[in-house]
Amino acid sequence: MACRFLLAVLLASSAWVAASAGAADEVMVPRPAAAAAALTFGEGYTQLFGDSNLRLHGDGKRVHISLDERTGSGFASQGAYLHGFFSASIKLPSDYAAGVVVAFYMSNGDVYEKTHDELDFEFLGNVKGKEWRVQTNVYGDGSTAVGREERYGLWFDPTQDFHRYAILWTNRTIV
Repeated sequence: MACRFLLAVLLASSAWVAASAGAADEVMVPRPAAAAAALTFGEGYTQLFGDSNLRLHGDGKRVHISLDERTGSGFASQGAYLHGFFSASIKLPSDYAAGVVVAFYMSNGDVYEKTHDELDFEFLGNVKGKEWRVQTNVYGDGSTAVGREERYGLWFDPTQDFHRYAILWTNRTIV
């Protein structure tokens, strides 16, 4: 099934998040297909929420998304894709971020609400000084019964620099 590409910084709970928690998050607009390489953010993506927390940079192919104490920000591709290479460069907040989820994912939940398919990276909220964890999910038919969910400790500090995270989705394989 075709899916949309989405990226979001979300408040996962009502916990207070320091203003500096999201200040360093920057995301390169991904290239879901070779033809999309020339698209600007406005041509290929739609902002979902957090109007004041998404700023375009340079030629419109890079965006800065951030988080404040009320909301995060997120965007989705305007088109749906059957497969492709999807990536984002992300620098996670270095301050207190418990209750915050940074998510980079593919989903068709807007079309198949109860039986959606999803591929994702979720960076789960963190307390300063603790190790960040990433959770990967592969859902099929709305469940991990057709897929899997895994959590990993990171062997590097994702707050020190930008790191590229990617999903390679072919007609036969997901990497």
